[in-house]
Amino acid sequence: MHCSSFSKSLVAGFRIGWVAAGQMALPIQKLQLMSTLSASAPIQLALAKYLSTRNYENHLRQLRRKLEQRKFATWQLLRSYFLPNVSVNYSEGGYFLWVELPEHLDATELYQRALKDNISIAPGKMFSASKQFNHCFRLNSSFECSEPEERAIKRLAELIQNMLDE
Repeated sequence: MHCSSFSKSLVAGFRIGWVAAGQMALPIQKLQLMSTLSASAPIQLALAKYLSTRNYENHLRQLRRKLEQRKFATWQLLRSYFLPNVSVNYSEGGYFLWVELPEHLDATELYQRALKDNISIAPGKMFSASKQFNHCFRLNSSFECSEPEERAIKRLAELIQNMLDE
């Protein structure tokens, strides 16, 4: 069984997903019908019509290109503001960047400090049961690199420097 939604690839507000359930399709449909008071038929029909055209594939190609450009721009900003002992890993695909701090720093502490400035990062310990990524964090790069994002990255670099100086 495979489940997903269109919230990250098309429109978050639609809150419409899909299930490829094979032999379980009918039981899944019944469960969904019983658990949902009502679904917006016009929105579902509009989405079905849109998906039946090649527009969705074009949209996905443009979205991937835009996310790649934003990720690269964010990566460049991070490299320009972060110290050489902070490693920013750039990987193919996706819109997240993985940042490795010096091993003695705690990314959860950085997360708490950054949150006070309305900057959100995902501490590495969220992605492992062990402590091997406690000095790492994941950064969302899907937003356009405008002045507020650059200020946030600069502030994040200052917070890292403060932690190194302590």
